[in-house]
Amino acid sequence: MTSSARATLTLVIANLAIYLVMLGCWLSRGLFPGMPDYLTSLLSLPSDLHRVMSHPWTILTYMFTHISFVHLTVNMLWLVGFGPTLRGNGRLTILTYLAGGLTGGLMFMLTQTLSDDKASILAGASASVIAVTLTAAVLSPSRRLDMLLFGNVKLKWVALIAVITMFAGSRTFSASTAAHLGGVIAGLVIAVVVKIRDRIIVERAMQKARIVTRQRALISKAGKSGFASLSEPERLELFNLHKSFNNHSSNKVSYR
Repeated sequence: MTSSARATLTLVIANLAIYLVMLGCWLSRGLFPGMPDYLTSLLSLPSDLHRVMSHPWTILTYMFTHISFVHLTVNMLWLVGFGPTLRGNGRLTILTYLAGGLTGGLMFMLTQTLSDDKASILAGASASVIAVTLTAAVLSPSRRLDMLLFGNVKLKWVALIAVITMFAGSRTFSASTAAHLGGVIAGLVIAVVVKIRDRIIVERAMQKARIVTRQRALISKAGKSGFASLSEPERLELFNLHKSFNNHSSNKVSYR
């Protein structure tokens, strides 16, 4: 199992565990009538900024909290489908999930602050899941996902369907739509940052390879034709190489 697959499994277990606790409270509502509502308000992200300040953990717990089994199932299916495809990098999977949830939560609160409706709460991993979906699709658009009814489909098309599905049900720009948009923004930003980082790593590796190739060519030329055959810049370059090698070797010597 890859690192990203293990991270995805951990996220799924966390979501499922909280849902089972919610389900247990709902089933025992006959003994504890107020427990389901209390737990929901304790874990979900409120729209009131003052309540968020007094319950700061909700910005994190809401993205693992599902009230509906259907909502949980849909989100976990998307997460299982895309989470393990993030280049086998578990840290990237978890970072993207959390970043999507945090950005979605912030967008939700911002929208609620600017609107007159202050009664709703936010719960569910939709923003987190859409962030993971888009990051995976942007980083590996041609990678194929084996789907039960459609066969092997490229990630970019599956991600497009996911985005359309999440936004198609909202006729107006609601607070939940804003949360989904936050997940989209987080996923795209992370994907762009990773692409830029990868490009820098590749360019540095290529530059280092060119330097090594050049140095080997100078050593080969000096070995075959003699040091006198080198030009003045080439001699200086070879001298600097020799000096750098000596300094590197001396740094490895330990005195006891």
